[in-house]
Amino acid sequence: MAGGLKGREMVDRKFLLAAICAGLMLLGAGAARADYKAGQRAWEAGRHAQAVTQWKAAARANDGRAMLGLGRAYAWGLGVAQNYVEAHKWFDLAAGRGNALAAAERDALAIEMTAQERARARKLARSWRPTGKTAAAPKPAKRKPASERAAAKPKPVAGKQARQTAAQKRLDLLWPAGKEFQDCGFCPQMVVVPAGRFTMGGESEGPRHRVTILRRFAVSKFEITFAEWDACVNAGGCGGHRAGDRNWGRDRRPAIYVSWRDARSYVRWLRQFLGQPYRMLSEAEWEYAARAGTRSAFPWGAAAGRNRANCKGCGSRWDGRKTANVGTFPANAFGLHDMHGNVREWVQDCWHASYRGAPADGSAWTKGADCRKRVLRGGAWSDIPWDIRSARRMSGKYKARNSKTGFRVALTLEP
Repeated sequence: MAGGLKGREMVDRKFLLAAICAGLMLLGAGAARADYKAGQRAWEAGRHAQAVTQWKAAARANDGRAMLGLGRAYAWGLGVAQNYVEAHKWFDLAAGRGNALAAAERDALAIEMTAQERARARKLARSWRPTGKTAAAPKPAKRKPASERAAAKPKPVAGKQARQTAAQKRLDLLWPAGKEFQDCGFCPQMVVVPAGRFTMGGESEGPRHRVTILRRFAVSKFEITFAEWDACVNAGGCGGHRAGDRNWGRDRRPAIYVSWRDARSYVRWLRQFLGQPYRMLSEAEWEYAARAGTRSAFPWGAAAGRNRANCKGCGSRWDGRKTANVGTFPANAFGLHDMHGNVREWVQDCWHASYRGAPADGSAWTKGADCRKRVLRGGAWSDIPWDIRSARRMSGKYKARNSKTGFRVALTLEP
């Protein structure tokens, strides 16, 4: 009898311990979510130092979104001193928890760092341990008999679905597809591009593959102009590079003589100035935005036509001579101008000779290649119509500057 009582007491203790562990895990997860959300609210309100404090608390409980936020804070020098090693560390930790945005930010930042800085950042990431240890999950209880399982009530999911639907509706109201906005007087005009799926690739660009763009994002309505570039230089950004214009004019003409590295410096300045996640487009995002729901060689049809773009043989008065002012030609169905011709546009991706192994989620492809070469899309004023198709891709050295290359920017709207 005594032995039986002792056995039951041991079982009761085990169940009590399991319940305590489960409760601690739930409390820890709830606190991490609260800290992350508080940090997000502070960040959006411009209280960056407070956001960093909240996110550090959430990161100690292994919250990947908080780690992404910390990476951005250190990369942009908002709320903390700019520190690429710390930024790379946090991006790496968030990427290790399945955050694709963090992986893209980490790989982009790595280009700007020395080999020693990258090695230090990786070492810090490997040695980092959360201070608030998460309790081990309790062992599952014994499976109930089938009669009891059938009688058990299903878990309520209606509330969660309703909250998700309400959140989606708020996003739809805030960022409807086609909405245009401008964050400051000298910032690029932006257009909201919807989420969707498309087949990427063309006659000589393959293999063709399906890509799913899971979240809406914003794209600059025009190629970045000299007026926007000069604003960056005048504010002490963009490395002070006063890009040449070949006496074609500045203001509304697309900025030329900008390398991929120059484009990245503009994006970094814009992010730091506004505290918003501006970035370069991925190659998949660029083609998705250029096609605007079409499958033909050009968004307006199978042929280049007359006076629809600026290229060598496009029937415009600038053909093969020089750039045209942005917005000279009609926009595509997404509201974006000059995706074809005028200037080739840098994107984030490293150069791969084919799409074999390319991501299917629209993210930038920066692994498995020599990133000293980057992808250019859209063709230029000096290219023939074949070279300005939606699918056409070219490569360029990341330091190269010439009169045929420019860029446009993107903005992340949904985490």
